[in-house]
Amino acid sequence: MGITTDGIEGVALSLAGSALPKYGAIGTGTTAYVSGDTALETETDRNLISTIDVSIPEEITFITDFSPVEVSGLVLTEFGTMSTGSRLYNREVLTGSAVFTGEEELQLQQTFKFYI
Repeated sequence: MGITTDGIEGVALSLAGSALPKYGAIGTGTTAYVSGDTALETETDRNLISTIDVSIPEEITFITDFSPVEVSGLVLTEFGTMSTGSRLYNREVLTGSAVFTGEEELQLQQTFKFYI
């Protein structure tokens, strides 16, 4: 997973208490990640993060749920975490794709690990 420049700045702001990610986003873009990314290439949906887990030291996990209706027909190739507005914390481009037929749910779980 690639952390963007915006993501690094957002983490610094979060430590000051002002910019935790709010959304998990999914899309169909295929262009490789670069640290200067400020958006998903082709965002198809974004939902509020439903769970923030800080139970493991030096890690924070964001979980976002998408219903079968939201992902029906989706060929998922990219995802990321965003704040309110347009701060993109990370962007991941899959080496393949995940195809949804309308019967599956999607739970996006993204873990950020911090090292000293």
